[in-house]
Amino acid sequence: MPDVTPETHSAKSGKVKPSASFKPAAKPFTGKDVDFASLAPQTEAEPAIEQGVDLAGQTKIVFAAGRGKTGKTTLLRWIAEISAQENGHAILADIDPSNASFSRYFSDVARPETDSPAGVTRWLQQLIEHCVTERQSAIVDLGGGDTTLRTLATEMPGLASHIEAAGLAPVMLYMLGTQAEDLTPALTLSARGFAPRAQALVLNEVAIDAGSTRAEAFGRITTLPGFLALANAGVRVWMPRLFAAEAIEARQCRFFDARDGKVAPPLGMFDAARLRAWLEAMDRRFAGISSWIP
Repeated sequence: MPDVTPETHSAKSGKVKPSASFKPAAKPFTGKDVDFASLAPQTEAEPAIEQGVDLAGQTKIVFAAGRGKTGKTTLLRWIAEISAQENGHAILADIDPSNASFSRYFSDVARPETDSPAGVTRWLQQLIEHCVTERQSAIVDLGGGDTTLRTLATEMPGLASHIEAAGLAPVMLYMLGTQAEDLTPALTLSARGFAPRAQALVLNEVAIDAGSTRAEAFGRITTLPGFLALANAGVRVWMPRLFAAEAIEARQCRFFDARDGKVAPPLGMFDAARLRAWLEAMDRRFAGISSWIP
């Protein structure tokens, strides 16, 4: 498409001078004709909000597990920001030695100084004991392929019950996309007896292809026996897609700072509106387990 540069008249010189030109970054579409209307997201009713066990007023340790690209870090960032707004003072912990993505957004994230499996397992055990002793809540990123909590659950049968009996409410959040393999972390921990009363299957709508519905995208995984067993023991939460994700990631900023215009450069009008809509949707979708946030 040719660059069209409007012209303006200069009163001082009597000459015509060009104004700032507009050059969209995207290249013109040159592919085959596509029925773009068919790709538009279908209008769906809001999903049902399932109510989880009430943990209001309790000290909590929140674990999140999931394969890569299932939205685990995005969810934990949101939980951490909500907690900070409510003066929760939770410890933020990241035990993934290969990808410390949680640590990129908060300066005070606790991490083990070793990447050896035995050392990381010992570190997590000490963190849990610290939270029990000090009545301190925590938010823990277990990483994509973590075996640490799995090891503790194997070595200590009934781990979730022991943690709860010590006065600390364990919360388990399993992040899921549309692939059957996304269930692996949940099924593995469940097989080792780690089944806290507060556990949720978080289905991330970012995995829904354009033009598909939730039922179409997640139909395969949500009918698997393993999923149904886990859903029966916990709650299902649909996490809305963050359409402004690229703009947020480019700034490496916090969600509420971006919403409030406290980042440089500030979000554009469209991405700011997308972020506000996402934050409002997150409040609605997670209302049933809001008491799980430290």
